[in-house]
Amino acid sequence: MSKKTLHAVLFGPPGSGKGTQGQLLADRFDVPQIGAGELFRAEIAEKTVQGKLLKEYVGSGVLVPDELVNAVITNQLKQLDLRKGFVLDGYPRNVEQATHLNRVAKINLAIQLKIPDKEAVRRLTGRVQCVDCEQVYHLTDTPPIKPGICALCGGKLKKRNDDTKDLIRKRLETFHFMTEPLVTYYRQQGVLLTITGEQAIPYVFEEIIKKIGKLGFKS
Repeated sequence: MSKKTLHAVLFGPPGSGKGTQGQLLADRFDVPQIGAGELFRAEIAEKTVQGKLLKEYVGSGVLVPDELVNAVITNQLKQLDLRKGFVLDGYPRNVEQATHLNRVAKINLAIQLKIPDKEAVRRLTGRVQCVDCEQVYHLTDTPPIKPGICALCGGKLKKRNDDTKDLIRKRLETFHFMTEPLVTYYRQQGVLLTITGEQAIPYVFEEIIKKIGKLGFKS
């Protein structure tokens, strides 16, 4: 069986570890990681035309339209040699976006990270992030060596504004309504892989590698 190049998406509820596992996968398979959230924040910080539109939607608490999300991701994908593979996390967030993505870049692996809502709330309410390098810590699971200080760059750690219990629960409701249908979509595509995300980070990654190795992906 010939080895396959990774063209993957990761999806799951907030706090399921998409960004962390996406980075680990990208490093292991030597492919670029495309984090939708980081990409949007970069567009906003650079004050691009799309970034200004994104800021308006994000600032007003309104969901960003599919057309704008698709445009930002598509522009990023066009800068890559897709034949060499990639890992996407945080996109697509609904079936409409997945359908658009399929026209731009054929996905051959969709990893669903499953965690209960209660665990998502626990993880996110304890999450802090470096304001400079964006390294993420958890106050009980993976605390920084020095309280409030990033161990990588010495930057200040702070909680994200949307990591409050009320906002987390609203984000979970949105996930269940909008994003969970991706399970059926990717199962019908024959590329769905479901992973239990409640385990410690190394064990989640080990399970992913074990399962995708059986599917013929090369690292």
